[in-house]
Amino acid sequence: MEREQGLDLIPVAHSRALRLEEAGAPPSVIAEALGIDPEAVGPLLEIAERKLHDILYPADKGASGSLV
Repeated sequence: MEREQGLDLIPVAHSRALRLEEAGAPPSVIAEALGIDPEAVGPLLEIAERKLHDILYPADKGASGSLV
């Protein structure tokens, strides 16, 4: 599965955050776009990356430390 397909399968807020980050948006812009505190952007991106990884690499599920 391609990354873009995986992005379509994770929650919208996570997908949007990852896409904004990939486009070079700073955390303040990501926070504003999602209506969250800027301090929450880092943890949100970490969760989003774990969810995406678990979808792209299901055989590794659990290896990423995903608890969500």
